[in-house]
Amino acid sequence: MTLRQRLLDGITMLVVSGLSLLLLLYVAFGEGRRGYEQIHIEKITAQGRLIQTSIEKYLREDLPLKQYAGFTALTAPIVESEDFDAIAVYDHLGQRLFQVIDKSNPRLPEPSGWITRVNRDIQVEYGETYYQIVLPLRTRFETVGSIVVMSPTDVVSKRVYSAFGALPFVAAALSLLFALTIAFASPRIQRSQVPWLQIGYASTFVIMSGFVIFTLVTMYFDAVQGKTKASAVALSQRLNDVVEFNLSIRDFVGLDKGFKEYRRVNSEISEAALLLDGRVAITTNDKDLGKEWHTNPQNFEYTVDLSRAGAAQRTSLAVAVPRSVVYERVGRSVKNFAALFIASAFLSGLFLQVAGSLRRQRSSQSASDQNAKPAFDGEAALVIVKPVFFLAVFLDSLTYAFLPKFMQEAAVSSGLSVGLASLPFTAYYLFFALSLIPAGTIADRRGPRPLIVIGLILAGASVLGLTLSHNIWLLTALRSVAGIGQGMLFIGVQTFILAVTPPEKKTRGAAIIVFGFQAGMISGMALGSLLVNFLLSSGVFIIGGAVGFATAVYTVALVPTLPQKQSDKGGLRSAVSRLLGDLKKVITSGEFLKTILCIGIPAKAILTGTITFALPLILGQLGYRQEDIGQIIMLYGLGVVAASGQVSRLVDRTGNTQSILFSGALLSGAGLAAIGFTGYLTTPLAATAAVVLAVTVVGIAHGFINAPVVTHVGQSNLAARIGANPVTTTYRFLERIGHVAGPFIVSQLFLLWGQGPHVIAAIGAATALLGVLFVAGDLSGRLRSVRSEPAE
Repeated sequence: MTLRQRLLDGITMLVVSGLSLLLLLYVAFGEGRRGYEQIHIEKITAQGRLIQTSIEKYLREDLPLKQYAGFTALTAPIVESEDFDAIAVYDHLGQRLFQVIDKSNPRLPEPSGWITRVNRDIQVEYGETYYQIVLPLRTRFETVGSIVVMSPTDVVSKRVYSAFGALPFVAAALSLLFALTIAFASPRIQRSQVPWLQIGYASTFVIMSGFVIFTLVTMYFDAVQGKTKASAVALSQRLNDVVEFNLSIRDFVGLDKGFKEYRRVNSEISEAALLLDGRVAITTNDKDLGKEWHTNPQNFEYTVDLSRAGAAQRTSLAVAVPRSVVYERVGRSVKNFAALFIASAFLSGLFLQVAGSLRRQRSSQSASDQNAKPAFDGEAALVIVKPVFFLAVFLDSLTYAFLPKFMQEAAVSSGLSVGLASLPFTAYYLFFALSLIPAGTIADRRGPRPLIVIGLILAGASVLGLTLSHNIWLLTALRSVAGIGQGMLFIGVQTFILAVTPPEKKTRGAAIIVFGFQAGMISGMALGSLLVNFLLSSGVFIIGGAVGFATAVYTVALVPTLPQKQSDKGGLRSAVSRLLGDLKKVITSGEFLKTILCIGIPAKAILTGTITFALPLILGQLGYRQEDIGQIIMLYGLGVVAASGQVSRLVDRTGNTQSILFSGALLSGAGLAAIGFTGYLTTPLAATAAVVLAVTVVGIAHGFINAPVVTHVGQSNLAARIGANPVTTTYRFLERIGHVAGPFIVSQLFLLWGQGPHVIAAIGAATALLGVLFVAGDLSGRLRSVRSEPAE
């Protein structure tokens, strides 16, 4: 291997690993900022609620808000903190009654619009320079005003930027180290049976993740400790006068209720206690009353000494927060990084293969005679086209976690029924199916490459166009265009693969389609569900459009133009005529109809109607975050990938497709039923575990169906009579009915029975019943044959 080749390998590894680590850093930074911001808002809100409680006690004595005395004394110590710039009180008309501003006299924004329409809930307004927390002030009968707490956003920004400042340099160093290692060790790696390239990439990602997790833990620890300290100081200030005037704590009635109110406001605090000479005098935990206070290493503890100088009795306030509060927040980030690693592994693995293929092409061309025309390398062409279909599925899957909710909101904003949210999904799959035959005709006449390029442009432009409007009819039109683009792309890639794949490697060529769909869906859902938190839906749509156009450029630059061959298949009319002729033949077969109606169409309807349409809506309704929804749906694709290879080998070995398909239908029904029953589980952890397991089971079940069902119809009696190709082609076309009908059927069930997990349970029961009907005829036939056998 020449120095130039090693240098190219090193640069390729540097780019691939660098982009992966930068994506990790971007997601981690957004996750860290969101988590730290949430803790900061909780801290500010807790302080505001203490002020709210004090003023509302006054208001419930039927006294006017504008005559409240002591506002400055109550809020001035709080505003001295860097976390606050101003606290104000407004009446129900929006007129300011009181205000305390920081000594630096900052330039404050206009008060939030919530002050004139405040209700019983606390509202948070996220401005460019300030967070505004609006807390209602209520009498016993009505809301009479609000408190507005203003906190500068740069408090959060400075802390997050400070924590992450060194990590880009760490990422650059790790990427460079990985690239240099691969460049110098490339010859040995190619000769070795051990996948050192993949191991090196995974190690680089894991090491960088370790740095990121350590940063997040440190940052969250600081945030929680700061929140604990601030809340403890605020409570101690309310007790200072009691100690300062040498009054006895035991002479005051109601302090224990005040401590419990403080615990209610600060929900993450496990205990707050007033200590007299180290013993618990007042506490939020009655079991510890009168006992000696002991430090718990599993908690953060902050103690404020309230004792007067020279006092005989030592008085202090202790507040404890479990460390698990931080670990739970970091655990969410680790889960997100794991999903990101899977997505990055698929992406980087593909482009590493492309880089290797291009390198081998360059080597073979440089070794050959410069004047000779280089031979067309079908194997290299397969590797080069592999990312095209992957990225096409990827750009569409970026939206799966939030698109159903987006369409529901669009339907409502257009003044229409929420049931019409399924219309864009139905239109997408309908136009996908309708585009297949014309696309096949174009591919025969013009070749697959133009079809791929036009399909990518249409798919990318239609996703990008989703940023333009919330009108449901326009969105439906855009999804129809997306279906046409994806259908053209699918036929183009399939035609290209069939043309360049030698007969002995047809299975490998078909595997590219299977891998591209499942891996693209997994990666797209993982990344899209994370990015939507930082970029919003419009940002994800823009990324999807950019991916489509970039892939079109990649196709023009690297995917070769195939030699034109004369086609004797005729035009579009001939293709439609052949399809209609095949349809007439297959619909007379009970065996074929039983397979398509009981197995094929239901499986596709479950994918489009339940997994990608209903499940995101129901999980969102149950309070799951966008990234959780995407990662749960991602498990479906992982289940399909995990099961497909094993099941395909089992079918090839035994030839018993019927029992495999029956098992897939029963598993699918059981998984969907399990999703439905999660609504009856009382604990969030149990419900999440059940959903995760159930979706994985449905994915595994469809691994039992997707490939074996094609084998089943291909080796049926009908296939033996009219040919396997017409039967499988007609089957592939008819199963698209499931794609089209799935979202429509589910949306109608939602309208009839209400949107909830019980609808998915009903679909699961119907799926299992169809599986039983699929084998019922054969079972009854076997029973009759057994009964007719003469007894010995």
